[in-house]
Amino acid sequence: MIPFNYHHLYYFYIVAKEHSFSKAARTLHVSQPALSAQLKQFESYWDLKLFNRDSRNVTLTEEGSMVFNYSKAIFDLGQELADTVVNRKHTENLRIQLGTSSSVPKAIVEALVRFIYHCKPTANLILRQDKIDNMIEDLMVHKLDLVINDFPYETPFEQGIQNHLAGTIPMVFCVSKGLASKFANIPKDLNGAPLILPTAPDRTYHAMQNYIHANKIKPKIIAEIQDLELGRMFVAMGKGIGLLNSYAVLNCPERKELVILKDRSKLKINDTIYLINRERKIPHPLITQVVEDFRLS
Repeated sequence: MIPFNYHHLYYFYIVAKEHSFSKAARTLHVSQPALSAQLKQFESYWDLKLFNRDSRNVTLTEEGSMVFNYSKAIFDLGQELADTVVNRKHTENLRIQLGTSSSVPKAIVEALVRFIYHCKPTANLILRQDKIDNMIEDLMVHKLDLVINDFPYETPFEQGIQNHLAGTIPMVFCVSKGLASKFANIPKDLNGAPLILPTAPDRTYHAMQNYIHANKIKPKIIAEIQDLELGRMFVAMGKGIGLLNSYAVLNCPERKELVILKDRSKLKINDTIYLINRERKIPHPLITQVVEDFRLS
């Protein structure tokens, strides 16, 4: 016999997630008064106060936090069960939901996609680009199976987020062929040179600021570009020097138009690529293979 109403538990879970009765009511497609009444019954069943209702945003009491932790585990596991059943029913078209951040070069995403299809030629791949925080949220609720990012994402241990280093790749200074002869002595020749950087607060941007300080140079930053592919295009057009991911440079369509400059500085800048997934009770077979075997070199 089920000891309590799981619909009430789900209503509680959504309100706790949204921190709002009105938002939860819209999500659940019920009226706010009906939702409030259902949750009062739920509190009455336990004889506990689960919510603090004296503020604009709904917050949980200590007992409410305890119930939320259990409800989250229950519904996360339920979603995992649903995903597993779907994949088992369609083993020939095993689904993998992949998220990538804009800081990861498309050449690296392409390498990962090729690897996935090599492992499972009939895989049903869903690929989207988003902010890392949004993708981790979707990873938590099984809307994504795997995220590729340029840094590990730290979360509390109990959330089960796992970071796997897929590669450490040197960043290189690149110019178009027409400008290469002007910048034979790096880092010295970066003084006053037109420099194209990723936008702040990108990790490469901050690494470059440390490089400038350590080598006592003053380049002229002419552009800060969020999209790495557009940054490489600016370099190929002869607009200036770009700090680019060497893997992306060696595998890009403009490779013949770009020259990698020799850097004599002792301080080197590297990019990292991480595969991020969430631990599951029943592991996704394709994700397990990808995180264990996919490496960039």
